[in-house]
Amino acid sequence: MLDHQKIILEQLSYDKELFRKEIVKSFKWLKSYEIIMLHNWLKENFGTTHADVIQEIFEYIAA
Repeated sequence: MLDHQKIILEQLSYDKELFRKEIVKSFKWLKSYEIIMLHNWLKENFGTTHADVIQEIFEYIAA
């Protein structure tokens, strides 16, 4: 499921709001260790273009 989500996120990366919604949806399906892996992958691949979205979502779930 993690690989599937990565593909979807790559396809939606052109739109920040769709990108944000898909990350949130990912939490429903992924196990906790996969969420950590997703977070690392997102920072590595979209850390320059969507850093604000990634930080906002992962700060929220960490709280």
